Amino acid sequence: MRGLTILTATILTFGYGFAAQAAMTASRAQTLRRVAGIEDTRAPTPVEATTRVWYGGMLAPVTVEAAPLAALPAKCPLT
Repeated sequence: MRGLTILTATILTFGYGFAAQAAMTASRAQTLRRVAGIEDTRAPTPVEATTRVWYGGMLAPVTVEAAPLAALPAKCPLT
């Protein structure tokens, strides 16, 4: 009885492995094509571009400049 359990488990394990390999092989060609940049995509219109989220890449640095405020009096003067 123990041998039948081991045999069944082994067959199922190989079956699941084969199914996983077949699934990965089917999507691998499409994934490689997408990652390699072979698929051409059109540039978005200005209206479409405002609704998209930026998910990476290098953006230009942002510099924030502010004029200094007048010196504020000390809230707790030293005596």
